[in-house]
Amino acid sequence: MQPRDLESHLARIDEEMSAEQLVLDVEIEGVLEDGEPYRIRAYQGHDDLGNVRKALRVATRYGVVMALGPTSSQEAMRGVDDSFVPALGEDGTWKSGTDLNGDGLPDVLVSRTGEVEIWGLHAKGASPYPIDALAPLTGAIDVDEDGRPDLIGRVPVPPGDALAPRLVDVVTFGDGRYSGVTQSARAFHLRQLAEKFEAGRLSPQELVERAWHALRAGRDGKKELKALDEASLDVRLPSEERASLRRWRNWLAAPGIRATSEHL
Repeated sequence: MQPRDLESHLARIDEEMSAEQLVLDVEIEGVLEDGEPYRIRAYQGHDDLGNVRKALRVATRYGVVMALGPTSSQEAMRGVDDSFVPALGEDGTWKSGTDLNGDGLPDVLVSRTGEVEIWGLHAKGASPYPIDALAPLTGAIDVDEDGRPDLIGRVPVPPGDALAPRLVDVVTFGDGRYSGVTQSARAFHLRQLAEKFEAGRLSPQELVERAWHALRAGRDGKKELKALDEASLDVRLPSEERASLRRWRNWLAAPGIRATSEHL
């Protein structure tokens, strides 16, 4: 029988971390909606080669309900970094251990090798919220002004790409998941279209970015894709830029890029 006592579980966690030669770095105490106390603990240390190793444990009186790490020395050398994130936002506005999406559960922020995840805590368990995004999510902003964090990231650009467009994607919370095809996410892309792309001649990079925002806003994107086709035939452009335009045009035309009503 596992002892149903929070302090006993914390003592066992400390034993484990001591054996791993990790020390307590951050601790957050809180209470679940049903009055059950919980404790978030982040640990950190170094291996013999100086690589940083991290671990995260969350416990209630029922046991350890969330455990990440510790990273092994081999994983640390490969750049694997699963770590606790105390807060998101420029001013640390959105903090771990608070309800970040309004569903009544305290949440824990973690970074999985640079990508942000949000986990919901229960008295007897924890799980990450599903995320539907087209870009690695690395930060947070409030795109719909509801006071809660929406996750944001950029589509990776292949090394040496001649255009290197800045394709920003966002996901907002609804129906138990974070998605890039919600009404508020589409509204973000509509604002980008209105604010960033004035009438007149656009650069090849701007053409790609405009097509991205149009498709993510739910438009059919035919006009924007046609503009990419025409630009890719413009012999006045360097061949590298024309090749890049063709690659981005084909990627943007793929199924799953356009946010449609079927997603909502």
